[in-house]
Amino acid sequence: SSPLPARPGVDVSCNLCMQLTQGRKSSSITGFKDLAISTSLPVIDLVDCIRPGIIDYDLVNSASDDEEKLLNAKYAISMSRKCGARIYALPEDLVEVKPKMVLTVFACLMARSLQKA
Repeated sequence: SSPLPARPGVDVSCNLCMQLTQGRKSSSITGFKDLAISTSLPVIDLVDCIRPGIIDYDLVNSASDDEEKLLNAKYAISMSRKCGARIYALPEDLVEVKPKMVLTVFACLMARSLQKA
């Protein structure tokens, strides 16, 4: 029998879930098309797992409308870059849940997390 082909999106997604669970965060996603990503809360929580204490949760809002979602996305990307991840996506990519760009955000955060270890 031949080995299963590598599925990088699945590996990144599994790593994300593990990081959030170990960091005792309530946010989660089921994939890179999950609408929960539009709030940017999974990204914000993952950044806080990678670098505890970097996120000021007083600046994070409930993301009940598009304006709040965009503010969260800007903060998520800014803090991702501050913790050392090389993020190329735009805040709008998170709000609009563009799967390929979302994948790059999580992959860059995973790479940063592995560098830290």
